[in-house]
Amino acid sequence: MVGIIFRIVFLGLIDSLAFWAGSHLLVSHNWLGLTWLLLGTFAINYVYISKRARASKWLLPGTILLIIFQIYPILFTATAAFSNYSTDHFISRPEAIQSVVQSYIQQVPDSPQYSIVPVHSAATVGLVITDPANNNVYLGTAKEFTKIDNPQLDSAGNPIPPTGWTAYTQDELNSDAVTTLLTDLAVPMTQPKGTYIKVNDYTTAFQYSSTVVYDTKKDKLIDTSTGYVFPEREGSFIAQDGSAITPGWRVNVGFKNFKSVITDPVVRGPFVRVLVWTFVYAGLTVLTTFIFGLALALLLNHPGVKGRKLLRSILIVPYAMPGFLSLLIWAGFLNDDFGVINNLFHSHIPWLTDPFWAKVSTVLVNLWLGFPYMFLICTGAIQSIPAELAEAAEVDGAKPRQILTKIKMPLLLVTVSPLLIGSFAYNFNNFGGIYLLTGGGPPVADSQIAGATDILISYTYKLAIEAGHGNDYGLACAISILIFFIVAGVSTLSFTRTRALENLS
Repeated sequence: MVGIIFRIVFLGLIDSLAFWAGSHLLVSHNWLGLTWLLLGTFAINYVYISKRARASKWLLPGTILLIIFQIYPILFTATAAFSNYSTDHFISRPEAIQSVVQSYIQQVPDSPQYSIVPVHSAATVGLVITDPANNNVYLGTAKEFTKIDNPQLDSAGNPIPPTGWTAYTQDELNSDAVTTLLTDLAVPMTQPKGTYIKVNDYTTAFQYSSTVVYDTKKDKLIDTSTGYVFPEREGSFIAQDGSAITPGWRVNVGFKNFKSVITDPVVRGPFVRVLVWTFVYAGLTVLTTFIFGLALALLLNHPGVKGRKLLRSILIVPYAMPGFLSLLIWAGFLNDDFGVINNLFHSHIPWLTDPFWAKVSTVLVNLWLGFPYMFLICTGAIQSIPAELAEAAEVDGAKPRQILTKIKMPLLLVTVSPLLIGSFAYNFNNFGGIYLLTGGGPPVADSQIAGATDILISYTYKLAIEAGHGNDYGLACAISILIFFIVAGVSTLSFTRTRALENLS
């Protein structure tokens, strides 16, 4: 009985959430999203109601999470990489048309002065408007302009907002947020068509009209004052001076983003430099952490070293601490003026502000963070090698160095090579190790976006989020795909070499 009640409540919540989401998708005409929602909701109900699908009820939650957090992001990245998706191209074409029309709005000469009361309903901003010609009262928002029948007036003769709407207080009207909302508000009037009411101050408004109209038959935007027809290019309307009007809308641009990496000097120059440094950074990080971790593992595996368990526990501390916290602490330690390192050694090394020393800092800090991991896996690999092999070699006259290089190292590499490949792939995309320590900086002359220590993933993040002139998500997704193929190629080659090492065992 408890199981049945739980199933009914669970499916009721799922279906209610699906109904709510489906209504929004229906209003926005997102047919693809609505189709997937219906299929998913049907699958959940079928699995948890039908006895035939009893085994699937344990697989379905994991499958749904896999789709949401793995498959969907991959598909989204793949589709966005072939589009112009960016800050300036993220809305639909009808919304872009409306934006262009409103950007050409001008006040109508001899416009009547309307009395207004700014109001809001939740997050929707509106105006209660009184027409001076006939004293009719209207409720206007960015989407509608409706007459209020039998409006109620307060003691001062001002119309009272209709049910569900609340007048802004004076303190709210003085806030910058509300002022911006009212300034941007354009209420479309029913008559004359193509005119709007825009706020002049908190109590008055005037009539505006746009010199640009949308011809539905020709599917064109036309400037009525000059007769200019706005052409379209890659999801943007082109103004008379040849510039693209923003915002535009999202369209497919084919391989343009991938071509930009090769042909656009603004992207190509920093990309090549960042790509080279990414390989150097990932390679040095794996090499230094492996050598240092292996040396410590060999040292603490020697029976003559006392207190080995305590020393091993101490060496795990850097690995046990949260990585992001350690990076922030090291960023403070390496501060040029107030850092502990420079103050302790009475030096003035520009650890984070000089391109060379900043790169050294990233490798050294990653050595601190990464050597405990290598120490652990090397310790385990060394202890798994049968002692009889070393003893037999020693009986045959092999020296300790020969035992290490000819017996232990080949067997150890067979075990740790896949982990070294995984470590390389991790550091190739080690966003936190760069961004939290240096922020990708210091700046360099060839790019305003890519700094001296930026690796591909942090460079991609800056292109998408911090470019400062319109975040280019499409280009960032294209570079993300290139990163995938680079890492996949290196990993495939490395695993091929690893299989060759297995013959040594």
